[in-house]
Amino acid sequence: MVLLLAGCQSDPALHSERIGPGHYRLVVDRCHVIDQEQLERDLRDLADTQCPGAAGALETVESLPSRQGSLLGECLRRGALRAEVRCR
Repeated sequence: MVLLLAGCQSDPALHSERIGPGHYRLVVDRCHVIDQEQLERDLRDLADTQCPGAAGALETVESLPSRQGSLLGECLRRGALRAEVRCR
């Protein structure tokens, strides 16, 4: 059981990069994806944490190859999205 938990990365993996004043590039990567909307909710939640007042609409949303992996292949439905957001 410990081996299974050690094999998969954190789920979801959330990353943000500031690319300008109040402008962020966000990436969410999940090992266990239910649907595309789940990834979009993760992006919106990450945008809300990056923007202290309010986050604008997600821009330039694109699918990425997932970097989630495991030793035993338990990440059968993995996925990743990238987007940009401007804080209001």
